[in-house]
Amino acid sequence: MVKWEAYGKITIFIDAANVIYSLKDLGWQIDYKKLQKYFLQKAQLNNIYYYSAYFDNDIGRKNLHEMLSRKGFIVRTKLVKEIKKTDGGLLHKANCDVELTMDIMSEYKKIDTLVLLSGDSDFVPLINKLKSEKKKTIVISTRGHIARELIESADVYLHFNQFKKFWVKPDKIKKRPKRRSR
Repeated sequence: MVKWEAYGKITIFIDAANVIYSLKDLGWQIDYKKLQKYFLQKAQLNNIYYYSAYFDNDIGRKNLHEMLSRKGFIVRTKLVKEIKKTDGGLLHKANCDVELTMDIMSEYKKIDTLVLLSGDSDFVPLINKLKSEKKKTIVISTRGHIARELIESADVYLHFNQFKKFWVKPDKIKKRPKRRSR
């Protein structure tokens, strides 16, 4: 397991959309209170940032954001835009990558290590910039939801399942269907 004390002061940045889709494929969800407790016990935690888009009528998501704020997370949200396509359909658009990047750039001088829960290749230049500033970078994600370039640019890549026993919501584990042999 990771020896977090070797990483000094850390700040965690959670790209919620990327995390949700990664864990959906793994069949479990994060209990964010457990994640926070884990890092408070094992690391020198500076802050936890959480980035999420939401639909205006999504009460469950709004309640999650409020709970995380009460627990001390720094929560950044963005309302999902509905864009009409030429074929009459709707395109849903919301992305918090710029906000996440801006927060990292304002925070990085106060930390030794960035922990990024995302697999988005858009963060590669940011990771490279932090490394040029002698900051350590750890990316947590899962294969199939992480860009090869992000794995290669980070100092350390960790798979979500390494943390399952610490972070899982017990009532949210789904059995993955067994594949039939051919």
